[in-house]
Parts: sequence; structure tokens; C-alpha cells
Amino acid sequence: MNVPAPLTAECALTDLAGGLAAVRRFTRLTLLAWASDVAVEDALLIVTELATNALQHAGGRPVLRLSVTATEVRVEVFDDSPALPVRRPAGADGGWGLALVERLSSAWGAVRHGRGKLVWCALPATSAELAG
Repeated sequence: MNVPAPLTAECALTDLAGGLAAVRRFTRLTLLAWASDVAVEDALLIVTELATNALQHAGGRPVLRLSVTATEVRVEVFDDSPALPVRRPAGADGGWGLALVERLSSAWGAVRHGRGKLVWCALPATSAELAG
């Protein structure tokens, strides 16, 4: 059986101002090039939330990694803070981000990675056709 390796791409996160627009553009172009049946708009919302959290709360040089297999798209954000994210009650001052990630993804989580952490989620790509 010949199973293709997952496609993977990374993008360094910079500042909140222009950096979020750049990471959304990177995500859109990458996913559209890789697969025909991916919820790109959902992925863009998730990437925005995870990138914003990393840039606002973690410090260092966060990195976004995207990967796709025949069945899922995985979004991962690595950062330099060992503090795992905590869902807080949503309200006027925020707290909606992780609830949004949980609602839009089929699974999500966070683990310590090196001196920092990795926050990840999976989106279904049930009939993804890998480009190439």
C-alpha cells in the first residue's frame, strides 16, 4: 500500500498588526493549494485565534504549522510559554477564542513542547484531494 506522507508548511508569526493578515494569507493559499475539500474559512478563524493568543500571551517567536492528510487538516502553533491555555468564561472582555476553536474543530489540545508549548486542532477534510 502506497500512503503519501502528509504535506506540512510552517510560517513564523510576527506582530499582531500586519502579522495576522500575513498568517491568514499563508493559511488560505496553503490549504487551497493542498486540498479541495477543506473548511478554509473555519481554518482561518482558528489560525487567527491561536496566533493572537500566542502573540499576546506567550512572547518569543511563535510558529504556525499546517499539515494535511487524506482525512484531516492539522493546525499547530508553537510558542515559548510553558503555560497551557485555559478556557475562561466568555464575556465582554473576551474569552471566546478557545470556545470557537473547540466548536469549529473535530479535536484540539495543548501539550508542553521543549521549553514552551504546542496548541493544536484538527479539522476534517473527508474527501481531500492532495494537489500534485
